[in-house]
Amino acid sequence: MSDREWPVAFFDDDYLKIYQPQFTAERTSAEVDFIESALALSAGARVLDLACGIGRHAIGMATRGYRVTGLDFNAQYLAIAEEESRHTGTQVEWVQGDMRALRFEGAFDGIYSYFTSFGYYGDAENDAVLGLIARALAPGGRFLIDMANRDWVLTQGQNRTWNPRPDGALLMEEVSLDLRTSRVTSRQILIQPSSGAQVVKTFDLRVYTCAELTSLMSRHGLRVAEVWGGPDRSPYSATSRRLVMLAARASGDGGP
Repeated sequence: MSDREWPVAFFDDDYLKIYQPQFTAERTSAEVDFIESALALSAGARVLDLACGIGRHAIGMATRGYRVTGLDFNAQYLAIAEEESRHTGTQVEWVQGDMRALRFEGAFDGIYSYFTSFGYYGDAENDAVLGLIARALAPGGRFLIDMANRDWVLTQGQNRTWNPRPDGALLMEEVSLDLRTSRVTSRQILIQPSSGAQVVKTFDLRVYTCAELTSLMSRHGLRVAEVWGGPDRSPYSATSRRLVMLAARASGDGGP
């Protein structure tokens, strides 16, 4: 991954300052509950957490008896994840790598991409990533993806929100959507209570409609089985903040 690409700059210590307070134990446990129930895999199944970050979901799945691999490009985040897995006595295989260069073939019964960890790149590269995900699944394997809903972003227009946090910090987020490219830009400013210092982060992400993502998956032999508007399994609609999809690789499919 090139140093010029935005994810390299975005996922750093400042990202953790903004997001880590949101990742409570209760939230993580609820998300792992959903991931486990949605994938509905057998005990001891092989699972890949794609873009695992600091490993909160991967560790949660491993504690429930799955054989988990966590893959991320960020060595610092993987070190945090490995330390936490040692602390909890949990066995996870941590792999540093770029999702555009997945080398697995038929290795997993389930793969999940959670908290909008898909769409980082251009259309051709995002499409190629789906092909590599399909190849990494065993026949009949399942893929769960959770990301921002393009239709919700569209209906919101240019949107600025101010969110106070329990630690006294104030987080401002400004979101806009380029209609020609379906790329959403988010600018976040975290204002610290003690010093007034500001942390500024920006990301640029390709968002998809349900129909677009369904079509892309189909090209790679992934058949969509379920679509939800969030981990609460609410019906998907234009007003859903999330787009959550469960797909499966056809049994006996040779893959791409």
